[in-house]
This record gives sequence, structure tokens and C-alpha cells, in this order.
Amino acid sequence: MAKLDEITELLTEELEGFRTAITEVKEISKELKSSEVVRDIYTIKRQLSELTEKQDAHFQRNTRESGKLGETMATAKLTPKWLLALFCIASILTAVSLGYFGYHFIQLEDSKADAFKAGKEQVILDLKGYFDEHPEVYKGFQAWSKEQERVPDQK
Repeated sequence: MAKLDEITELLTEELEGFRTAITEVKEISKELKSSEVVRDIYTIKRQLSELTEKQDAHFQRNTRESGKLGETMATAKLTPKWLLALFCIASILTAVSLGYFGYHFIQLEDSKADAFKAGKEQVILDLKGYFDEHPEVYKGFQAWSKEQERVPDQK
């Protein structure tokens, strides 16, 4: 029986320790519930939800602005339309003027050749008429011409 008394005493002490621990936990729980920590947690939660709402609004605004910027970038061009039109007109005018002046240059060369032929024929006719009027000059010209044929070209 002595052992049974010891066990009951031991159990009684343990129960007493357990009761005191429970009362301490209750007191601490009351202190925590009534303390400012709980109020601060609610304040932090509220501020956190407000911050989340503000961030969502900010991200939505950024998304809209990015979309508008993307559309603007897609429609933007490096050169304005009037500059492109001016470049086309200048290119066309340059091509036309080059063609015109090229054609006239070729015609000028042809007309020079025709004028040279006509001038040569005219000189020959004039010289023939002159030599017909002055036969002694013609004989001197023939002598000079033969002499020129014998002398090699000294250029």
C-alpha cells in the first residue's frame, strides 16, 4: 500500500502542476488577446490589403500604357510621308533629266559628225572651185601633197 500512496501523491503533484500550467496558459492567452499585438496584426493586414489593391491598380495602368505605347510604336515610321513623296519626285525628276540630257548629248555627237561631213564637203567644193580658177596654185598644192606623203609622220 505504501507504493499506492506514493503513486497517488505523485499523481496529485502532477495534477497540481498541470493545473498551474493551465492557469498560466490561460493568463498568457488573455494577455495576448487583450494586448496591442492583435490590434497591430489587424492594422498590418488592412494596410497589406490596401497595398495589394494599389499595386493591382498600378499594374493595370502600366499594362494599359504599355499597350498604347506598343500601338504607337507599331504605327510610327522613321520617315514622314511627305519626305517619302519628295524623295520619289526628286528621283523621277533626276531620271527624266538624265534621260533628256543623255539623248541630247547623243544627238549633239551625231550633229557634230553631220556638220563635220557637210563642212568637209563644202571645203572640198570651195577648194575645187578655187583650184579651177587658179591652176598654178593647184600644181603647187599637188607638189606639196606629194612631198608630205614622202615625209613620215613626226608626231
